[in-house]
Amino acid sequence: MIKIKTNKKNLIILLTLAMLLSASSLPLTVKANSVDLRTNDLTPKSSQIIPRTIRVAIYNEPNVTQPGYTSGNTFTNNYTALILLLESAGVEVTELTGADIYNHKLTTADFDVFILVDNVPRENITNNVKEFWLGGGGILSFDSALPYLCYAGIIIPESEGDDGRLTYWTYQSGIDHNVSTRHPITKDYQVNDKYSTGIWMNYFYWSVVQGTSVGSEIVKLTNRDGNDDYATAVALRRSDMGGPIVHLPGTADIIGINMSSLITNAIDWLCPRPKGRIVYDLSHNPRLGVDNWDDLTAYPGYYEEWRNEIVSRNYLFDKLYPSSSGNFTLSRLNSYDLLVVVSPDTNISASEATTVSNWINNGGSLLALGDNPTAANFDLTDQEINKLLTGRDLTLNLIFGAAGNDDLTPVSHPTIEGCNDLEMGSRGAINLTGDARSLWELGGNVHIACQDTGNGRIIVSNDMNWLADTNIGNQENRQFSINIVNWLTSDDAEVLLYVDEPDSPNYYITPVSNALNELGLNFYLTFDTDYLNLSLNLNNWELLIIDNPWPPLGDSTLTTVNNFVKDGGWLIMSTYTVSLDPTHSLWSRLGFEYDQAQPGSSSLYIWNAAHPIFNFPVDYGAARFDPIRDYGDEGDLLRVYPNATSLAGYTVSETENNTNIVLANGGKTLFNGYLIDQFTGDYDDSAYTDNFELWINEITFMWAQIVAEPVIDGGIPGYDVYLVSFAAVFSIGIITIITLRKKRKN
Repeated sequence: MIKIKTNKKNLIILLTLAMLLSASSLPLTVKANSVDLRTNDLTPKSSQIIPRTIRVAIYNEPNVTQPGYTSGNTFTNNYTALILLLESAGVEVTELTGADIYNHKLTTADFDVFILVDNVPRENITNNVKEFWLGGGGILSFDSALPYLCYAGIIIPESEGDDGRLTYWTYQSGIDHNVSTRHPITKDYQVNDKYSTGIWMNYFYWSVVQGTSVGSEIVKLTNRDGNDDYATAVALRRSDMGGPIVHLPGTADIIGINMSSLITNAIDWLCPRPKGRIVYDLSHNPRLGVDNWDDLTAYPGYYEEWRNEIVSRNYLFDKLYPSSSGNFTLSRLNSYDLLVVVSPDTNISASEATTVSNWINNGGSLLALGDNPTAANFDLTDQEINKLLTGRDLTLNLIFGAAGNDDLTPVSHPTIEGCNDLEMGSRGAINLTGDARSLWELGGNVHIACQDTGNGRIIVSNDMNWLADTNIGNQENRQFSINIVNWLTSDDAEVLLYVDEPDSPNYYITPVSNALNELGLNFYLTFDTDYLNLSLNLNNWELLIIDNPWPPLGDSTLTTVNNFVKDGGWLIMSTYTVSLDPTHSLWSRLGFEYDQAQPGSSSLYIWNAAHPIFNFPVDYGAARFDPIRDYGDEGDLLRVYPNATSLAGYTVSETENNTNIVLANGGKTLFNGYLIDQFTGDYDDSAYTDNFELWINEITFMWAQIVAEPVIDGGIPGYDVYLVSFAAVFSIGIITIITLRKKRKN
């Protein structure tokens, strides 16, 4: 599989936009989780905003006898109708046997969704399936597959070790189901619409489920007709671990009446939109493993919490098992953005080291965890890591060793955001030369270091335990463990995101972060204004996005942003802070001045419905946005200068000094004086939150211009100019566009 880097993702969005203007289509092959260029309709008629090719694995299990962990269930293995339905919807379907799964063919690199159709994994592969889910893969289960999801603790954590029957769910005769709520999976239905399945159905006791640890996160999609407490279809995206889950009634040997859209939309919703892809090397017998079942390690079960933390932030996580075709090969590594190597007890060959080096030069990143070379033969495992660092400016010191738990001292770097102390125990040291940089030190010794090298990045630690389950909660170990993944997977990012939205479980799954992932744009995330300033000064960014509904940005940050725009940078900004510093020079550069505070709980009215930020790729349709979340200060009303354009405001029609959204600087800056994140409802009845839709459209509008770089001779680019520019670019041809983009990067 070819890893598509950011510059190619730029082209994906540009070409997708251009496809809307072309009457013909081109025979293009698209990687899963990127935009599917074979469609020319991007309106959100499915549960994804941007269509993409989805790769599904269906479990083929002819043995339908009861495994030891279930009781009283009847299993089947007939899913012909389901395959026909999915393939007709453009889904790539592969059947996997128990032997395939046992041999580790079920990975997030190869499949987006795994389907259990009225069957359950045999005993020898229950952990393999759970491993796919823990790595961020989506799971769709039908009917009697539910006992496994409960037994594995996937859908009801409290049920782990028990199939949950009669405690959380049961079977009952009946065929009719009632749609309970509007959701991306039920978006083709209205509440109280009906569909049917076979004679028997299984259902959750909804009132019981609400009392579990996932009660606030699980969504009742449908219920047994006539009984709201019998939930027959549910969706769950847990905030603590794993990928998304959907359970549906029916055996899928015959698709129920009016049920097809429920299934295809569920597949769409389950498909990950990852920020990055990570692989943990088990092929060279690391000293520590991730899960308790990692029997290729000396000590399994050490990095479960860390894996769960990063998967809950929209990363995907696989393990690299030994393969007869080779371990560190480009064909395997190219599926990932980050390789994690921990104290390998098996020899890394010279050819493997060369392969990893070439992969890093081409944009891959490496996280290498060694340890104290004076203990437990770690000098030998450190030597193996040093093979991967040949030709770089950092290596593990094979002599120095230290013991005891100590708090390290940080060195200024983006990965230190939110961190003051890092606790580390027995450790070695790192030798630095050239461009390598220290990150954490103690007593003159470097203990964690990094390097930008080739087109990739490297972080090396001389202790492998600081992010283990027993230590990740110490000091700021957890925050730093998240930061390094953000930095390592963003080596080619051209978008810098500042976000401080406080309502989402974490900053990586806020509405604006989800919008960027939906569009497939690689971005570097920051949440502290000091580190926003640092990142702006360290790197050249194409687009800066500021989502600021919480702490004030401060004068120095506004000045840094002003300089960024002055130097030609592209900006999308949503903040309430104009009134806090009303005369700052940034505001005049963005084409307006402060007039008055936005009245509380007021609507935002669309003044130019033809503009793309209101209709592409999401055709919003409604005439206004209504706030649901109240931050206390909703934003500001603005007086717009003649060289800028008002797009939306406080009044029903365009009124002077009542503007909230301003486009200026030749289309390079888009300012939102009303906090986008307040639109947590679904005023346009699309089954998506309005804030997510507006972020999607604003980012698409700006990024499309960045990629195309249309020549604008004065004034603000209008909608007609925007479309003509894309039509002209697309007429040049795909190869020409790619060539121009490469020339620009050089």
